[in-house]
Amino acid sequence: MDEVTLGVLIVVGCTVIEGLAQVLLKLSAMRAAITYVRYSWIAAGVGLYLIEVGLYTIALRLLSVGSAFAISSLSFVTVVVLAAWMLKERVSPTRWAGIGLILAGVTLIIVHA
Repeated sequence: MDEVTLGVLIVVGCTVIEGLAQVLLKLSAMRAAITYVRYSWIAAGVGLYLIEVGLYTIALRLLSVGSAFAISSLSFVTVVVLAAWMLKERVSPTRWAGIGLILAGVTLIIVHA
C-alpha cells in the first residue's frame, strides 16, 4: 500500500470518528436531564475528537493539505448517515442529493490525489 492510499484511508477513518463524535455530542444534548450520563457522552465525544486530530495529523504527512481537507468533507456524509441510523433523524431527498454530490466530488479528488 502506498503513502497516498494510506493517507486517504486515514482521512476516511477520521470522518467516521468525527461522525461518531457528533452523534455522541447530540446524545449529550438529548440526555440533559441526567447529568452523569450527559457528561459521559460529552467526554466520549471530546475523546473521539482528540483521536481524530492525532490521526489527521498523521494523514497530513502523507497527503497534501488540499486533498486531505477535501476528502474530510465526507464527515458531512457520515454525520447524516449516523444521525439517520442512530438517532432516527429524517433526511430529506434534497439532503440525499447533496450527499451524492459530495461523494462524487470526493471520488474525483481521491482519483487524482
